[in-house]
Order: sequence, then structure tokens, then C-alpha cells
Amino acid sequence: MSGNPILDTTALAVSLFNTMLLLWLGIVVVSNADRRSWGIWLASGGLLCGGIFFLVHTAILARGLREATIDLDWLWHFGWLPIIVAPLAWYVVMLWYAGYLGERVSRNQRLHRVGLLLVSFGALFLAFLILFVGSLPAFNQVVTLGRTEYIATPGTPLLVVVYAFYNITCLGLAIYALRYPGPSARWMGELARKRARPWFVAATVVLLSVSLLVSAFVVILYFASSSLPGRVEQIRELLTLFDLIIGALIAIAVMLIGKATVSYEIFTGKTLPRRGFFRQWRRAVILAAGYSVVVAAAITFSLSLIYALLLATVLLVIFYALLSVRMFGERERVVRELRPFLSALPDASANGSPRAAFDASQTFGWLCENVLNVRVAYLVPGVPFATMLTHPTQIAPKLDLAALLAQLSKSNEMFVPISPTRFANAVWAIPLQSERGLMGALLLSERNDDSLYTQEEIESAQAAGERILQAQVNAEWTRRLIELQRGRLAATQVVDRRARRILHDDILPQLHTAMLSLSAGETQNAQAQMTEMHRALSDLLREMPAGASPQVERYGLISALRRAVDEEFVNAFDRVTWDIEPDVEARAQTLAALNAEVVYAAAREAIRNAAKHGRGGEQTRALHLCIAAYWREGLTLEIQDDGVGIANVRGEGQGLQLHSTMMAVIGGAWRMERAQDKTRVELYLPVGVG
Repeated sequence: MSGNPILDTTALAVSLFNTMLLLWLGIVVVSNADRRSWGIWLASGGLLCGGIFFLVHTAILARGLREATIDLDWLWHFGWLPIIVAPLAWYVVMLWYAGYLGERVSRNQRLHRVGLLLVSFGALFLAFLILFVGSLPAFNQVVTLGRTEYIATPGTPLLVVVYAFYNITCLGLAIYALRYPGPSARWMGELARKRARPWFVAATVVLLSVSLLVSAFVVILYFASSSLPGRVEQIRELLTLFDLIIGALIAIAVMLIGKATVSYEIFTGKTLPRRGFFRQWRRAVILAAGYSVVVAAAITFSLSLIYALLLATVLLVIFYALLSVRMFGERERVVRELRPFLSALPDASANGSPRAAFDASQTFGWLCENVLNVRVAYLVPGVPFATMLTHPTQIAPKLDLAALLAQLSKSNEMFVPISPTRFANAVWAIPLQSERGLMGALLLSERNDDSLYTQEEIESAQAAGERILQAQVNAEWTRRLIELQRGRLAATQVVDRRARRILHDDILPQLHTAMLSLSAGETQNAQAQMTEMHRALSDLLREMPAGASPQVERYGLISALRRAVDEEFVNAFDRVTWDIEPDVEARAQTLAALNAEVVYAAAREAIRNAAKHGRGGEQTRALHLCIAAYWREGLTLEIQDDGVGIANVRGEGQGLQLHSTMMAVIGGAWRMERAQDKTRVELYLPVGVG
């Protein structure tokens, strides 16, 4: 090489650095792609061609420019083929990336078709000049440059002119394609293009500068060849310095391409960038930089092979040790970040009572601030017993949740774009799933630093949102069941004490009076006493809590409900309408016994509320009841009345809370709504629960 150890080491290190990064990018792009289309293979092949060229270039630099052997001459000629292919491959990849090679028709498509044919012909013509015409000088002429008089090779000027025009055309058209891209068929492709375009434009400009510099330098050498003999050392140092400048510019272009690839998943087809991918790229850059410097220094200073090998081994061990430490540090960081979230979730204390310290808003706020760094976020529940959470904490805005949840239930995407004007500055909706289906959505705005969300962050947010909603539901279930248990226990004690009082203070004296009347021959008085005792006992039995009903097991769910209406509520309604689909009763027989009992009790409670509160104190008011049952991926029962509605009655009994909770426990749903002067209760039990 030049004989300057610092210059030679730097040039060799830069060449080896480019080799390692280009090969790494080429292999990683194709191996991490979701769908390996021809564009992915072409992008990977172009990067690998660049890596192969610098592999050849590194071998030539390491051997030096002092001798011409057959293998170096072979490498010299065939090493130019990747140089010819690289601009064409870059242009084609940019066309594919910009959407000009897909099925969608876009403007400027005809221009790029003509340009693609032109540069393809140019590439073939350059390969013909090198392989068959011999326009490329032999490697022996390069080695002896400055020592002997240069003998011009026929066709070299044509090769230089065509190569310069070919490079400028390829890279200029690539910049034009980046400046005016076509439509994107990829999910979130427009956003990824917008973020990655500056990096690709900068890389293309750098490559264009390299092409212009190489063409100008070759032209200068060609026309100054007559004055070069006798200036060997100056020529070699000049060649090495120029090689270093070109290698450094290409290294900058490689870094720009790598940044766009790992930060925006341009060539892998991923919807979101991955934080781990960027970390691996950063480690590859560090390893390539350190390893190339060590190996280049060992070659330049002619270290013994064993010493060079040991030095490289020590470097790799140090890098692997630092990588292991960093991986353990990342694991500890993840655990440290998850600890506040996990510690905030509800659990059970030693005595089995639920811990009341669960604060869903605090947990959600921690997620939004420390993980997502988001400006505005909304956790929207689609299941009962969960409340909407906002960040920052504010009054929950009115959102079109029904349409949003319907849209998310039909989408298979990780998240979907939404209108910020309709959803209070939120621009992304992440569906939250459970084993029973869609349970809600997480709405996110842009981040505070305007960066993209990574795939790991979205997956963490999705899992955390699902866990928060489930924790809310579980906490509410536990609270309601405990309150109901306490209420039922208190009611049982009250009824028990009242029964004892009635039996002791009312029934027994009346029974004693009746016996005395019979013994005295006062039959009518005894009969009146017995009638009064019967009425008191009936009222007492009616007011006691009802136990499990054997009606469902004996007659089936629908028939048991009919008997309850005909026997218990025979005078409660003016008219009862039944609308039962033919196959519902048979399908209801397949329900688990516990599920059927819960649905029966909930339906009975809804009918009892209609009978008790429907007339609103107006005994002359007409009251009609309609009961419908149909099967739509599960059993649906609808109980509808035209009364005043329970919302217009003071308070809300514990029955509604109990049965809505029990329906949720078995995997069903209880919905009650008031519309068009009618109260409608819907009980739904999907297929497969229980």
C-alpha cells in the first residue's frame, strides 16, 4: 500500500468495516422479513453484493499494490461486477420501496420504466466492455502505475464515460423516485416512507458523490498518465488517500441505510419498528468498528498470525462479555419497569379479603408516562364492571365507542388509525382481547417526542391494557360479591329473627287461642284464628330468601320460565307475549346446569322487577310483558315491558347487582336499557362457556 502505517491501517479498517456491515444487513434483512417478496430478495442481494465487493477490496488492500498475481487479477476484473450491479440494484430497490413496481398505477411510472430500461442496458454494456472488450486495464498496469509508462487500454475512455453516465442516471432517478413516491400497499407504509425518506435521500446523495468522485479521479489519472512515471510513492499514497475518502463516504451511506432499515423496518415489512432490532444494529456497528481496527492494524504492522488471531480472540471475548452484561442489565431494567405495574395490581391478603389499594388510574398513568411517553391516552372498556381511564387524568370525553369497537372486532391488525377529531386527539386504536373476544381498546395520541412506537412498546401496552381491564373487572366482581354476601347474611339474620318473633309473639298465641276456642265449642272463632295463622305463615315463607330452583332441571330453562310466569306472576301483567324460536328450547337443554340456573334466576329477577316496579304505584296502569328467546352464537333472552322502568323508582335493589355479577362470572352478559318508553333486559350466554 502507501507505506504510511496510519493511512494504510485506516483505509483497510474502513474497507473491512463496510464489508461486515453490508454482509450483516444483507443477511438480517432477508431473514427478518415477514414476506420474502422479490423486492426483499433484491434489497438483500444488493447489500450482499456491496459486501462481496468490499470483501474483494479488502483482500486487494491487504495484499498491497506491489505485485500482480493471477488471483488478484481475477479479483480485480470480477470485483467490478458488483460495482456495476450496485447502482442498478439501488435504483430498482428505491422504485420498489417508492411503490412504482407494484400493481397500483401511479404518476411518473412511464418515466421510471424508460429509465429502468436505459440503465439496464447501460449495466449490460459495461459488463460487455469489461469482460469481452477488455476496456478495464489489467491489474498489472495498476500495480506498475508510476514505475513504468502507462500503455492506454482500448475502450477505457468509453468505459469511464459510460460508467459515469450510468451512475448519475441510476442515482438521480432514485432520488426522483424518493422525492415523488407512488401509493403504498403496505400497512402504515406512508408513515414509514415519510420517516425514512430523509435517510434514503441522504444515502443516495452520498453514493452519487462517490460516483462523481470516482469518475473524475479516473479521468484525471488517465489524462495525467504520461507524467506519472518516477513518482511511485506519491501515487500510492494518493491512491490510498482517495480510497480512504471513498470508503468513508460509502461507510456513511451504509450507516444511513442501516438507520432507515432498523428504525423504520423498511425492508422487513414489519408494521412497527423493533427496539431490539435497533440494539442489534448498534452492537453490529460497534463490533465491526472494533474488529476492523484490530485486524487492519495486525495486517499493516505485519504481526505474526498467532498474535493477530489471539488479538482478535481477545476482542471478541471482551465484546461478548460486554454484550452479556448489557443483556442482564436490560433484563433487570425490564423487571424494574414492570415492578410498579405488577405491585399495583390487586391481590388477596392473608385473610382472603381483597386488597382495596388497587388504583387503576395510577397504574394506567404509569404505563403512559414511563413506557409509552404519550401525550393523550384513553383506556376504553368494552366489558361490564370496568371504567374508562384517561391520561392525563381528566373528565372522560364522549367518544363514538360502539362504532370503534365494532371496527376493531372485524380487524386483524395490531392497531388501526382513527380520526383525532372524533376521538379527542387520539390517532391509534389498539384492540384489547381476552379469551372471550374483544374486551376494549387502548387509544393513543402521538408521542411527546414525535417518534414512532416500537413493536415491543405496543405489545407491552396491549398486554398491560388487557391486564388493567381484567383487574378492574375482577376487583369489581369481588367487591360486589362481598357486598352481596354481607347483605344476604344480614338479610338472613333479620329474616331469621323476624321469623322467631312472629312464631313466638303472633303464631303461638293465636294457636293457643284457637285451641281454647275449639275446646269451648267456638268453631267460627277457631277457624278465623287458623286462617290468620295461615296468612302469616304464607307471608313469612314468601319473604324468606329463595333457594335453588329444581324447576330448571326438571322442565328445562324455557319451560321453567313459562311455569314461573304462569304461577308466580299470574296476576302481575295484563298480557304476556312469548316469542321463542323453534330450536332455542332444544339448544337450551345443552347448557350446563349451573349456567342454566344462573340465566333462569336472572330472567326471573328481571320479570319480578317488571312486575314490582312496572306500574309505578298506579294499579290501574296497563302493563304488558314480552319475552323473546333466540340463538345467535349463544342463547339470548330478552325481557321487555312497557312500564315506568326501574330507573324511575327510588334506589336499586341488590338483585340486579347480584344477577349481573353472576352472569359475568359464568361468561355471559346482562344489559338493561330504557328506550321508547320500554324497559328491555337482555341476557346473553355465548357458546362454549362453562
